[in-house]
Amino acid sequence: MKKWTKPVALLTMIAMIVMVGLVGCGTQNSNGGKVAAKPLHLVFVTPLIGHPIWLKAKKGFDDAAKKYNFTGDWVGPQGIDANAMIQQIENAIAMKADGIITMALNPQAFQPVLDKATKAGIPVVLVNSDAPNAQRLAYVGTNNANLGTAGAKEIIKKLNGKPANVIIMQSTMDATVANQMAEAYIKELKTVPGTKILAREPDNSDMTTAVQKFENLLRTYPQTNVIIGVAAEVAPAAAQVVNEMGLKGKVLIMGIDDMQQTTDAIKSGTVYGSEVQNFYRMGYQAAQILVNNIRNGKKPSSPIIDSGTVFVDKNNLDTYANQMKDWLKQ
Repeated sequence: MKKWTKPVALLTMIAMIVMVGLVGCGTQNSNGGKVAAKPLHLVFVTPLIGHPIWLKAKKGFDDAAKKYNFTGDWVGPQGIDANAMIQQIENAIAMKADGIITMALNPQAFQPVLDKATKAGIPVVLVNSDAPNAQRLAYVGTNNANLGTAGAKEIIKKLNGKPANVIIMQSTMDATVANQMAEAYIKELKTVPGTKILAREPDNSDMTTAVQKFENLLRTYPQTNVIIGVAAEVAPAAAQVVNEMGLKGKVLIMGIDDMQQTTDAIKSGTVYGSEVQNFYRMGYQAAQILVNNIRNGKKPSSPIIDSGTVFVDKNNLDTYANQMKDWLKQ
């Protein structure tokens, strides 16, 4: 028996080394999630890489990276460009990222690449705009219909029964999120007899374009008494033109999100209010969901998570930021 002692010991050591090597490279747990010993690599493909509102999502993503020990890439186009975003997702798949966060700017156009990522073993979490037919792990974002309905109710309350003559401006006319919000605004506003939608225009998420369009629109439709923005730059652009044309107090401006120019205009009274989405939560919670899935095989209790909206006006301008953090206590 002695002559077998050394070979058995040697085989045992080799087996142990192989097992350690497998664990170090990452394995699959019983739920299909990867168990990784090294920091994960997540890629966030944003529609607007430098936009102030999307940088709030980046802050959430970066804070999650510190807490959950992953490396994160923040990539995307400077202006709205669905094809550029799809190419960035392709790049993330090619580099074998551990997880992808993105916005399905156009759900139908994005579905093939999202399904490709999932089939490659890369979980995807969508934010701000969902693609419900795609193979995604979860969606974290605004309930767009609720936002539009709530915003319209605030306008109706402020007008006190007076019909609205409305201009609506959005990023692009094929943006699902913007269309869902705008249509919800219109549906609720039209519960008041006499309401008219005078114009609905895109600005491609560009402030200069929005300003130029408002200069023309307010001359074309002098009866305008309501401007609705479902893109973040719309309210500041409208405020600038309304001030220049001496229309402050005559045109109610309802914005979206909380760019500094928007909150400043609320404070000055040029903008009535804004429906503020929680982009920080989108960035943070999307990353949190990916990490829990990859490391522990966990899936969220619901695949659709409403990140919430807060109506901001002069009354809560100094306190709404605390409301936006309430979800962290859950």
